[in-house]
Amino acid sequence: MTGSALVIGIGNDFRTDDGVGLAVAAEVARRRVPDVEVISVPADAGQILDAWTDVPLVIVVDAASGPHVVAGRIRHWIPGDDHQPAAVSSHSLGLPEIFALGQALGRVPRRLVVLTIEIEDISHGVGLSPPVADAVPAAVEAVLAEAGRQP
Repeated sequence: MTGSALVIGIGNDFRTDDGVGLAVAAEVARRRVPDVEVISVPADAGQILDAWTDVPLVIVVDAASGPHVVAGRIRHWIPGDDHQPAAVSSHSLGLPEIFALGQALGRVPRRLVVLTIEIEDISHGVGLSPPVADAVPAAVEAVLAEAGRQP
């Protein structure tokens, strides 16, 4: 990690809306923001822990599903918040569990921000549903704002 912020896009491009974290990360990477590094992972706890350990700021972008979701709604979570992000069923561990594992191992970022985009479809296939695709630009702007950068 060479920059002051790391953006981690989590998802699966072959599970329709579950690819939204990867889509946001790809757009942030395309902008080539100084001091912001971007990676994409399939929710592998080991890879995430390796990437984020002791990084000044980590911004994770992931899909969220569960009861009462509104497809395309963006939510913000930081460790210690009362609410936790919903998990997507294609992930083996959710972000709260990965963070807790990192805490137990002493492998956490100095500051963690999680942005989740609520989804409606995790069936097999490629491409985001319209409400989720429409949320990508706002999620990119939220990532850039968290990183302290203006577009």
